[in-house]
Amino acid sequence: MIQSFYTGNAGLNANKEWLSIISDNIANVNTIGFKAERANFEDLIARSLSTYANGSPKNMEIGGGSFVGSTVKDFSQGAFMNTNSPTDLALDGEGFFMVEDNAGVRYYTRAGQFRLDANGNLINLNGMHLQGWMLDENGNIAGAIGAINIKNSIDPHVTSKVIFKEPTNLAVSSPFITQPFDASDSNTFSYINNIQVYDSIGRSHNLEYFFIHIGTNKWRVFGLLDDEPIQYTKDGVTYDALEINFNSNGEVTNINFVGQDSGEQTADWTENTDLGEYTNSALTQPILIGSVKITNFNGTPVKWIDDGHGNIIDLENDNRVVGKISYDDGKILINQAAGDGSSGSTLTVSYKTYDDAVSTPGGDYTNIQADAIAMNNEYSQTLNTGANPLQISLNIAEIKQLDSDFIFYAEQNGYAKGDLLSVAVSEDGKVRGVYSNGQVRDWAQIAIATFKDKEILVRKGNNLYLPNQQTFTPIIVPGGVISKVRSGFLELSNVDISREFINLITAQRAYQANARTITTSDQILQETMNMKR
Repeated sequence: MIQSFYTGNAGLNANKEWLSIISDNIANVNTIGFKAERANFEDLIARSLSTYANGSPKNMEIGGGSFVGSTVKDFSQGAFMNTNSPTDLALDGEGFFMVEDNAGVRYYTRAGQFRLDANGNLINLNGMHLQGWMLDENGNIAGAIGAINIKNSIDPHVTSKVIFKEPTNLAVSSPFITQPFDASDSNTFSYINNIQVYDSIGRSHNLEYFFIHIGTNKWRVFGLLDDEPIQYTKDGVTYDALEINFNSNGEVTNINFVGQDSGEQTADWTENTDLGEYTNSALTQPILIGSVKITNFNGTPVKWIDDGHGNIIDLENDNRVVGKISYDDGKILINQAAGDGSSGSTLTVSYKTYDDAVSTPGGDYTNIQADAIAMNNEYSQTLNTGANPLQISLNIAEIKQLDSDFIFYAEQNGYAKGDLLSVAVSEDGKVRGVYSNGQVRDWAQIAIATFKDKEILVRKGNNLYLPNQQTFTPIIVPGGVISKVRSGFLELSNVDISREFINLITAQRAYQANARTITTSDQILQETMNMKR
């Protein structure tokens, strides 16, 4: 009879444990990433006796109550909550985020409340580092799993390549141009295209290409970087332009370097009349745009240059326009000399000319190497930044010559310094930085871990799990393989509050029933004691 007391007590303890489990589930109904626990009851045997009668077994088994032998985690998917914070992450599917503390202990969690710290590390609310693979510039995994770090700024990248991409088109119907090229006269070129490029310290520069339709399937191209000409050297000879040749399908077939450069020359230009117009009677070839430097005006030292578009500017006076130049015939007009009551003054001019009757095959039109342009040029408005020389290769393979309008689409690989504006995470777990210079860089890919048997995981508090044996190692895959990473969402607790309340009522009644067995056993024992009276 005493045994019934212990049986009832075992039932009380088991249901008390169940109440604790239910209470824990209800308490964590708002805990991000929490997984509900379920109690597993097991029975106790007080005594068991088997006998046989006529060869058949007769069992006498009396139970000793029950106990909570274990708990099972419910790893079913929780609902998602939209937070609009890009570093809040939720896993849609199997697996766990991996986080590591400062002692190097690696934990597993479904709670995706992450943020960037001051050093650009992705950390959770407890300062643990989110784990993943860092990526190289091409987006490939570059090393072992470690902390994910997003740079707060990126250094400038010098432009080394310019590629004209499809649907770039030169209008075949544009008229042929036969007069010498003059950047100040739009009648001497067919089209002009501008591309922004960058030097090694991130300063932007304007790269211009002037396209001239010179004949059937033939185009001439002059280049200008800010106020300096683009030139090409082959076999020790410098050329000032490209010639692009197309076939009957409008495709590039080959290129030539044309316009043999004279090298820098110096001469005096003389004012002919009181109109401020200066000429050089010995000039027989066109002047190269961006090559003019005027060092003396009628005996006064000056620092004037042409800007590549026909303007003469004063570098020592806020780049003020002081005159004009015609590149085709070399006439220079100086504003302050016009109408001053005298003529015959002189300009000391350094310049380059070119002979466009000289050409040579240019070779590979997917990699046209221009001469390096110095960035310490005192005779330039902008090419004096102190950066490394800028050398750009040009790829024109995708340019077409069809009966359509002029269309230009070019790509270049340079950019200025950029500061981090925001972070984005894709479904495959790639962590991207968006920068003020327009660059979007994939820095890392989040690692997702899973286990063949998730029941080996034990709770360590703070929404963290560890395997109960260190010999159990996880299966680790990039995000997007076994689950999608949802940026801007958090996974809520998967506790079903209505089911827990039902369990709570059941546990309460079970506890009461076991208490009744104890009081009933006590009453029976009391009756037995009363038999002696």
